[in-house]
Amino acid sequence: MELSRTINSDKRYYLDENTIENATSFLQTMRVFNDAKIDLYNALYDQKYLTSGPLLDQAYPVFLKEKYKTNDYYNAAIYSAASGSISSQKELKKYYSTTITADLKTRDEKIQTIQEELDKKKAIKNSIRIYQKDGKWITPYPRCQLKVKGLMIVLFNKTIVKLDEYERNVEADIRKLKTRLALVTEARNRKGKKLENIKNLPPERIVFGGKKLYSEKDTVGGAKFAKNKNARTLQKASDEWKQEFFEKRHQSMALPGRHTSKYGNFLCKYDGKDLSVTCIDGTTTVFHDFKLPRYNEVFRENFSCKPQKRQSLCYNFTIKRDKKNRQYLILSVTMKLQAYENSYYGNGAISMDINYDHFALAEIDETGKLLDQKLIRFDLMNKSTGQITNILGAAVKEVFHWCAEKDKRLIVEDIDLTIKLASRKYGNRKGNHHMTLFSYQRIASSIENQSLRREIAFCKIDPAYTSQMGKFLFMRRYGMSIHQAAAYTIGLVGLGLYDKLAPDLRMLSLLKTKEGIVPELSQETYKTIWARITKAFSGIQKHFFYRRIPYEVLEERTRPGLKTLAAEMKVRYMSKLTNYKNCEQV
Repeated sequence: MELSRTINSDKRYYLDENTIENATSFLQTMRVFNDAKIDLYNALYDQKYLTSGPLLDQAYPVFLKEKYKTNDYYNAAIYSAASGSISSQKELKKYYSTTITADLKTRDEKIQTIQEELDKKKAIKNSIRIYQKDGKWITPYPRCQLKVKGLMIVLFNKTIVKLDEYERNVEADIRKLKTRLALVTEARNRKGKKLENIKNLPPERIVFGGKKLYSEKDTVGGAKFAKNKNARTLQKASDEWKQEFFEKRHQSMALPGRHTSKYGNFLCKYDGKDLSVTCIDGTTTVFHDFKLPRYNEVFRENFSCKPQKRQSLCYNFTIKRDKKNRQYLILSVTMKLQAYENSYYGNGAISMDINYDHFALAEIDETGKLLDQKLIRFDLMNKSTGQITNILGAAVKEVFHWCAEKDKRLIVEDIDLTIKLASRKYGNRKGNHHMTLFSYQRIASSIENQSLRREIAFCKIDPAYTSQMGKFLFMRRYGMSIHQAAAYTIGLVGLGLYDKLAPDLRMLSLLKTKEGIVPELSQETYKTIWARITKAFSGIQKHFFYRRIPYEVLEERTRPGLKTLAAEMKVRYMSKLTNYKNCEQV
């Protein structure tokens, strides 16, 4: 497995120092490169979405050569940057379509829930009016627990309220629900219109330099640039804005390479000490003492290896200013690193369950026996992006330290939160906040980096139903939390020990097909089996699975099923908890 990584050089290259030769030509090259990139992007946009523009009559190399006098190597780099922007917009469009579709589904469910509640309230109001007129009480809807006694009404929790007072409350609830329904429906329609526009209309053009900064062009006399608004100050503020916007649009350049070049790149050459870059005007800019602080040996090996093993190297250049307003260049190299691969799990593995505030680890031997457990806690609440990255990096480092100590590979869950994050509109506030803290991409990146540094292999598995399997099979048996049980289950799935994930035979026999065949648990069927079990036991809190599942109730019923067990658990355990809470309130 190859991992693409970008490594910055070990120092800044200040323009006012002697670390750069021919800096003027290089700055001019960056300006021409970005002007050509913006121009080519607009031409590609016109060609793709408007069927117009200069590229209908000529190829992009001819267009760039005639206007910017660039050679073929720079043409390829400019085209990569411009077409990459078009491609990123295309992928972003797919992402928006997916997330908005999931959000619309959530809104539709919310509308249906509000409508059902509104219909029930209207039915109650109608029954009260019929009772007041004819003296006959009609059940408003199936399983309604309301009862009327004279001028009083008995609610589902045995509370007695005056009938006219309850009617006024119902009317107020109806008004609130109607307003809520109208608001949610209107919001859903706006979201649906947005999805329709995304699918049918071309994306907006990219504003190179940033929309936010560009929007400040009409307010350059504001507090950001000047306190006084006289003519001279406004002109100065306008000049400052133009300079900042120009630098933003021309601050970076990427020169992709080719493996057919001796140096991995036709425009950049490294002689072991200095990096030479061929500019657009034909001159050469030299960056002295170029060195990578990480993976420098891999970088150098690329120049001495055989042509068949040589890889392309992409050099990136970014110009910035420090606090003293001095300009400097940041150089970086993007290259592919070979991830440490080792499929040997003969001595077991370390498996990890990822949560928003901790990692749950389990050590397993080759037979699937649980040997040890570990919990690594961290706190991401009220932390900045940089702090979160550092905290997660330190936690992942501790995970790999444990792997090295145990001399075992790592098995981790592969999570895609795209749909879940888009579907949390009307979810629990606390749960939504925890999900936003769940930075899986940062965790995955840290795992890849630590795997490269420590030379410890890892593999990702589909975590579907691992928490559910752990809840049923291992929570009560080992007295562990559901997260530690999930970590153990992830390890068993990663090692392919599916026989240890089979549910109790009495539960499995309830999943017989119409032909009376009990399904066999295997790699192909375990998700389907556990999906049916999970659906049947939905609504039962996880802590009740520390108690025994009442299988004896199956012998008392003529036609038992999974729902028989679930209903019995609710009656035995959850009802007792409800009664206890009611007694506390009294």
